Amino acid sequence: MQPTTPAPPHTSPRAHVGEHVLALLSAFVDQAEQLTRHINQLEFLRATCFAQISELASAIAREEQHADRGELMHRTVEAEVAAATQLGHTAASTRMAHAHRMMQNFPRLAESFQRGEISMAHASTAITASAVISHPDGLAGYDAEVSKLACTMTAGQLKTHAKRAAEAFADRSLDERHEDARAGREIRVIDLDDGMAQLTASIGAVEAYAIRDRLTRIAHLVNESKDDTQTGGRTLRQIQADVFTEILLTGGITSANAASDADGHPLGAISARVQVSVPVFTLMRGCGKASDRTDPGAPYVSPAELAGYGPIPTDVARKLAGYSSAWDRVLTHPIDGAVLAVDRYRPNEDLKRFLGARDMHCRFPGCLRRLDHCDIDHTIAAANGGATSLSNLGHLCRKHHVLKHWRFLGDTGWKVRQRANGVYEWTSPLGREYRDIPKSSVRFRPRVPF
Repeated sequence: MQPTTPAPPHTSPRAHVGEHVLALLSAFVDQAEQLTRHINQLEFLRATCFAQISELASAIAREEQHADRGELMHRTVEAEVAAATQLGHTAASTRMAHAHRMMQNFPRLAESFQRGEISMAHASTAITASAVISHPDGLAGYDAEVSKLACTMTAGQLKTHAKRAAEAFADRSLDERHEDARAGREIRVIDLDDGMAQLTASIGAVEAYAIRDRLTRIAHLVNESKDDTQTGGRTLRQIQADVFTEILLTGGITSANAASDADGHPLGAISARVQVSVPVFTLMRGCGKASDRTDPGAPYVSPAELAGYGPIPTDVARKLAGYSSAWDRVLTHPIDGAVLAVDRYRPNEDLKRFLGARDMHCRFPGCLRRLDHCDIDHTIAAANGGATSLSNLGHLCRKHHVLKHWRFLGDTGWKVRQRANGVYEWTSPLGREYRDIPKSSVRFRPRVPF
């Protein structure tokens, strides 16, 4: 494709080619955006069809007065759809159930889906999180909240926020449901081939994340302090598995390969660290039971949240408050979710802790890379006068950190500005603008529950 007018005499051939290439890139990205919208709209049409098939199956079961309330009828129809679409029975069953629930209970979400603004993955994520809601008013309130969120983030990002939104309208509180779920805690062994087995534990989310964090920290230290001969060329995941096994079998870390780091510090002394965000009202008033939310004059109190997971029971957060050496409590504003304070301030670490509480993961749009895999980046480089301050720092994973500094065709590349309250404004090489709002501030205004 050649330009319709010749380049000005002062324009270099390199700059001319650069403009041509960027114009092509922009056109293709526009096309990709349009195609994605069309694909989403086609997915919506398929979901509509699935919902109608599900309705017909229920109608047949009612007409014939099936004793099993239509279970076998639905299973028969799902098998037919699975065979016709090559989705597989489980996938077909799940998609049909989600489609039916969306059409019945979530008109706003369905409208966004119909316009192509969200994908099937967004809709499925939102519907899965709604399982704790059955009251019509609660479903309507959740639909209003989650449909707005779904249009502003990826399906992966939506998962935590949809769970948080659902808690505001849940039939039973998270504390009550957690107590029931905790009764099912267990350890299971699943046999694998070649002399291997899979050990799984169903335990509290806080404990699970803390265990993983401790194993990860020990594995990193072992990997950094030993050479290949001592570690046997093990990957970090293999070291995690070895440390996990040794701790459970011996009660500590005693082997020569994982006993201490290069400075002789015992690895067993490494404790787990987890980050829990707590809205300021949560620890000040009762909100652990559904009955605590029935006062029509009382606003909904957001639950505490475990970084990387989502809402956790209030009583778990309260218990953690007595063990501040093992967790960071992040106090957030009850309305806009802004970080107000972080426990365990220490010299030279207060800023780092505050940033971690604000960012929660990489700040490139759509990236959920965990903080322990991120660098703290100066938005305006220190070499260019950028301050080492909250308003000029943020977390970027290594991939997006490198991308931020890479340039081609002169000064073309990704550029970023940081606005008030940690809002990132990214400008792509094609001139498109994308905003990333700190997910810690994606909160919901206090509301009177139904």
